[in-house]
Amino acid sequence: MIPPGRLARPVNTAGVPGSRSTSGGAVLFALFVWALLSWLGVARAQAPNAPPTVRDLAVEGNKRIQASAILNRVQTKIGDPFSPAGLREDLQAISALGFFDDVQVRTEEFEGGVRVVFAVVERPLLREVGYEGNRELKLEDIREKAALKVGVLYNPAEVQRAAEAIREKYEEDGFLGATVSPRTEPTPEGDLRVIFRIDEGSKIHIDRIVIEGNQALTVRQIKGAMETKERFLWVLPFSTLHRKVFEDDADRVLNLYGDNGYIQARIESQEIVPDLQRGKVTLKIRVVEGPQFHVGTVAVKGNEILPEAQIRSLIPFKTGDVFSRKQVRDSLRAITDAYSEIGRARAEVNPETENDVEKRLVNLTFAITEGPEVYVERINITGNSRSSEKVLRRELRLAEGDRFNYQRLVRSRQRLFNLGYFEEVNVSTEPGSTPEKIVVNIAVKERSTGLFSLGAGYSSLDGLFGTVDLTQRNLFGRGYEAFLRFRIGAKSRLGLIGFTDPYFLDLPLRAGFDFYDRTRDFDDFTEDRLGGDLRASYPLGEFWTIGATYRAENITITNVPDSASDDLKKELGQKINSEIDVGLSRDTRDSIFEPTRGSRNSIDLGFSGLGGDVQFYRVIVDSAWFFPLPLYDWVFSARGQVGYAQGWGGQDVPIFERFFLGGATSLRGQRTRTVAPKDAQGDVIGGDSELLFNTELIVPIPFIPHLRLAFFLDAGNAYGFGTPFDPTDLRLAAGAGIRFYSPLGPLRLDYGFNLDRKAGEKTGQINFTVGAPF
Repeated sequence: MIPPGRLARPVNTAGVPGSRSTSGGAVLFALFVWALLSWLGVARAQAPNAPPTVRDLAVEGNKRIQASAILNRVQTKIGDPFSPAGLREDLQAISALGFFDDVQVRTEEFEGGVRVVFAVVERPLLREVGYEGNRELKLEDIREKAALKVGVLYNPAEVQRAAEAIREKYEEDGFLGATVSPRTEPTPEGDLRVIFRIDEGSKIHIDRIVIEGNQALTVRQIKGAMETKERFLWVLPFSTLHRKVFEDDADRVLNLYGDNGYIQARIESQEIVPDLQRGKVTLKIRVVEGPQFHVGTVAVKGNEILPEAQIRSLIPFKTGDVFSRKQVRDSLRAITDAYSEIGRARAEVNPETENDVEKRLVNLTFAITEGPEVYVERINITGNSRSSEKVLRRELRLAEGDRFNYQRLVRSRQRLFNLGYFEEVNVSTEPGSTPEKIVVNIAVKERSTGLFSLGAGYSSLDGLFGTVDLTQRNLFGRGYEAFLRFRIGAKSRLGLIGFTDPYFLDLPLRAGFDFYDRTRDFDDFTEDRLGGDLRASYPLGEFWTIGATYRAENITITNVPDSASDDLKKELGQKINSEIDVGLSRDTRDSIFEPTRGSRNSIDLGFSGLGGDVQFYRVIVDSAWFFPLPLYDWVFSARGQVGYAQGWGGQDVPIFERFFLGGATSLRGQRTRTVAPKDAQGDVIGGDSELLFNTELIVPIPFIPHLRLAFFLDAGNAYGFGTPFDPTDLRLAAGAGIRFYSPLGPLRLDYGFNLDRKAGEKTGQINFTVGAPF
């Protein structure tokens, strides 16, 4: 090769065999070769190095995660040119899997190209989760909030999320100063254990609720609408702060303003000001009320079946009244119910409002779409694993093929719940196969209806006692009630066996019998009753019931002191009582266990003398009413009872059938059976008439289902046998107690104060019993 820059010297080839003179062509050829080689050399010197080719991909350090799962996330493929920018993206994609604490990449020469190796450090497994320092919250509640799974790869972000969720749970329950600190510890397997250290701090109670900006509504009204309450008497749990509840109180306050015509009211701010050192918090709410609006025009359109006059009678307001969103809601419900009663279950009522801001009026139109008549296509019942479906269906006030009626559906739910077999009864509807049909779904959750117990207890009536109780209120799932009960106490003994068939002969005839042997020690005598009864009742319509009971018993009076009066001594001995009782009652209570509205009224007539040694008649009229109050779901109840008994055939009313007051179901501030006429020796001998009044205020305790406070006032007396009837001569009692609805029924614990204490009487009385007071 001729070096560049040097010219070739001519070569003389003359005389060489086989050759000819080509001096000019040779020169030209040499020059061409020299130029080409020179150009190639310059081009090679000027071009950059070409990137190597990726010949292989590999993963190192993985133990649990397969290499294929990792490589599926990278964009670099075998055969691609090597790209540093692409590898950076691959590292980010692998890290995003969340399985690794560290991800690195390196390259190696391989088969004329490079091998790309991803080196990973896997996160350890989360083997255990522990909690320290929790005392106020249950461990299962904390675990539910943390929602961490063991046996998965440790993820620090998830641990921090769990710590924040636990802290928020504490804050919701009033522990505003709670801190949650997670730490990790190695396990023998080389994995991790996470421990949450919880410092609960003190439970924060509400010191004050401050309302600002209000002028039209009072602070008392606004606080009354809120579910968050200030501390009450320093002991009751009314003052615990729950952040979510407080935040929702903003809507409750706005609803209150909307019910009073302030439709433009708004909450400007809600503020929580804690004082962690004092364990108290001040809540502040600032409202902007705006102007008050009144009702403008009220119109009805779209109605063809129901006349406008009937619809307007269901609207509780008129032009000029203060506008109230609650009254609008009540109107919608009343109109919809009216259409439901005539089978128009799909009727829709929409309130169309037009606000006249200048005149501060709300013009309202009730737009009605009446829809077709709707019939029940099918009734589905679920959840009754023990109870026969027949038992449930016979309580329903709707049947398949009936015209649908919403009020009957509500009543059906009440009747099912009043059976006492179910913890929950939920009813719902869904469209049927055609627009004229509807499907009713009833879902129940059964409760235990059987009871076998051996135990001991204390009753304000019987003192200490031991019991053996075998009861089944839904025998064979057919609604039969059977019970066998023995009780031995300091003041009473009882043996009782009974059976009830609520649908005797497949009729709505409730029939049953009881056999009993009951002994009870009173202050001045002992009473022993041995006998039995037959009873039956039959409904007269939806709310009326007529019933009758025949009772035959041998009654023995003993242990009358020698110092007793002649009137009491003549009761000594054994008598046969043959008695029939007939009663008529009307019960519209929404629940027989925890009534909030409705009433129960009854009259009972008793006649004794159908054989036996005892002759008397008795009349008792009882009326109890329940009223829901527009205040925190409070319930006010009132009861009145009047009774009268008289002997016939020359006999007096026997002492064991006279009226005595005092105790858990009458005057709760006096001892059982101590309020009644007395004889000359001061012994209580009972009366032939009575008058009794009870009032009670039930206050639910927030966030504690089925636990309620009760405040009561009682008045009453028994008359006769030397004490003239005088409705102004009443004994008084007042007090407070606790109500709890348990599987055994309503439990009551009361303390009653004797407001007109007499000589020899206590200042008060503790009463504990099972069942409603009236």
